[in-house]
Amino acid sequence: MKKIGLSIDYNNICKDYNTVYLDRDNTDRETFECMNKVMSWFKPLLLELMKEFGYNLYRLNQATKLKPEEIVQKRFFFYSLEKEIIAQTFILKPDDTPYESLSDWALANTPSVLIQNDDEGEGIYFYFIENSDEHHWLLKKFRDFTVDTIPFDKR
Repeated sequence: MKKIGLSIDYNNICKDYNTVYLDRDNTDRETFECMNKVMSWFKPLLLELMKEFGYNLYRLNQATKLKPEEIVQKRFFFYSLEKEIIAQTFILKPDDTPYESLSDWALANTPSVLIQNDDEGEGIYFYFIENSDEHHWLLKKFRDFTVDTIPFDKR
């Protein structure tokens, strides 16, 4: 089963703001408002996705459950001119089986959703099995957004 993804740019959420310049260290009102909109949009989506599929939130290689608040933070979503951005990967899945690598996750072919931040802080990626229930559910949720289907990269 093939893994693919959907890419969501933050400009889908902040319609009147150039999200290329979102810097988490910037405190101007427009930037702050846009970042809050993104986080306010993402948290209920994450909770609904977890509830819909009976998933818990984990880091790729850890078996400890995470709380949504651990992912809904500026340092996950947005770039920092001072600190750059740390690429992070989270998995929504029903069990606590950790994966050694992205390749291991891709080979497992078990229902799950992998979430990664964009290394430039402009958007977020959701990966899953192509044509899965998760795929169709996310497409329905994002029907009012401009989304790109992207191949899964195991790096």
